[in-house]
Amino acid sequence: MAINAWDIAVAAGGLAVIALVVAFWALAAGRRTRRRWDKLIGSHRPEGWETLLATVNQDVGTLQDHLAALTERVGQLETRGRAVLNRVGLVRFNPFLDTGSDLSFSLAMLNDEGDGVVITSLWARDEVRLYAKPVERQGSRYTLSQEEKQAIDMAMNVRQPKA
Repeated sequence: MAINAWDIAVAAGGLAVIALVVAFWALAAGRRTRRRWDKLIGSHRPEGWETLLATVNQDVGTLQDHLAALTERVGQLETRGRAVLNRVGLVRFNPFLDTGSDLSFSLAMLNDEGDGVVITSLWARDEVRLYAKPVERQGSRYTLSQEEKQAIDMAMNVRQPKA
């Protein structure tokens, strides 16, 4: 079996086609790698690996400083948040037989620990009385009326939004 020029030309052409396919695949892979590299290093154009790593290390240190500051600030906000009067209960009632509507009320404004104030307004035909009592741990050193206790219970049992 003799190898002629035609067989050599076909084999060479086949190898050339395979080489072109491999070259295009390598070019596409190189472009994908370049895009990933550009995404990784962003706008930094370091001169070498040492410069890139130093820049990344510096950025990580800056982020750690920011995280520490944010952690401290969140702690301060959580401390302040415990004192916020975020629980409210309102009870309307009619304390006198000679009036016709529920214009009197007890309003409890408490924080999560049950501390705050309860304000009661008693409305009559010719006068209005207003009382304010401090509340600590859902109780008060002053005697609480049934409506005031109900307003405190309502405030403490209100559903809070989830964080």
